Amino acid sequence: MKESQDEYYIAAYNLVRNLLTGLAKRSKVFCSQKYGFVDYPFTYRERQLDSILLPELSQLCKGLVFAEYPITRNSRKKGYEADDSKGRIDYWCIFKDYSFSIEVKHSYHNLQSNKTKDETMHRWDVMNNYQHISSRKDLRNFIERTKGIICLSVHFVTIESGKEPDDALLADYKNKEQSILVRLYDDLKSIAEPDFMASWEIDENMVKQLPFDGVSYPGLILAAKFYKPINHKGSKEYKK
Repeated sequence: MKESQDEYYIAAYNLVRNLLTGLAKRSKVFCSQKYGFVDYPFTYRERQLDSILLPELSQLCKGLVFAEYPITRNSRKKGYEADDSKGRIDYWCIFKDYSFSIEVKHSYHNLQSNKTKDETMHRWDVMNNYQHISSRKDLRNFIERTKGIICLSVHFVTIESGKEPDDALLADYKNKEQSILVRLYDDLKSIAEPDFMASWEIDENMVKQLPFDGVSYPGLILAAKFYKPINHKGSKEYKK
């Protein structure tokens, strides 16, 4: 992965690092002895993941966050053309004096597979080659007085297995975790190089308590890409 000491890069790095840590903590609430249920948002899709993403972003950004913020998309890139098409940014927020335009995707990886799923590659491609590119023209008109607008790709990959959630499964994931990260990084890099990758080895108690229905979930990976800040209208008036 790339590394940089640029201020914007450090801000983006801290945002996604804290986001993953926060999501892990918030997920534990869904393993409830008091109410007698176990069900985690990261085992579903983006819409359900929003249950923990939005409150965590709100906390990190001191409430300055919008979900599904309206945007006009324009792109001349071949295969991704758009002309004044109405769309939405998954999240807009302000963190460390930067605005962020965040696109989020979610997909799965089978622990017993040695191949990254096509849907993972496709969704990473859409974020980086269409969504961010097509929103840049509109983002330049944003008026908030920040240092710039950082486009941020955030892709969650839930590790799944068709085996019983026992000690052997957890050990298998820990043994394969590094190779999965390396393979995923290499595959995503062929489209757009990630700037951040990390994995959460889900707590043993959380994994084992989820009712086994043919699928277990021992891990969650976060891949993210940061883009240099867009010099928007508001950034020209930014004051420390």
